[in-house]
Amino acid sequence: MSEFGEYLKNIRKERKITLRQVSDELKISISYLSDIETGTKLPPNSKSSEYSDYMDKIINYYKLSDDERVKLLELADKDLVERGHVSNDISNYMGTTPMATVALRKAKENNISDEEWKKIIDSMINK
Repeated sequence: MSEFGEYLKNIRKERKITLRQVSDELKISISYLSDIETGTKLPPNSKSSEYSDYMDKIINYYKLSDDERVKLLELADKDLVERGHVSNDISNYMGTTPMATVALRKAKENNISDEEWKKIIDSMINK
């Protein structure tokens, strides 16, 4: 089971909601929901997924807090990257903002650490 799938399953169980209820409410097949919870399928934020718009539906359905939403998206991204994919929002942003791709290549060339990325992100937030 992927961390993403495990986290999503825990959210559902904490709210005492069955897969059938989620399936019926969101019009998403129960087998697909089960597959993303077990990690058999990619998170629904992948370009290769026919269900790419389902992440927002899931987030809204569970009424996730900001922290829960951020964690879910981070785990989805981690799962996608580990399987050789990039989430739609990042891919779309890079397609419309060529300098983002340049920045990532420069970061890779200079072996930017997580700590250095944190400083970069903090400077963007505090702008």
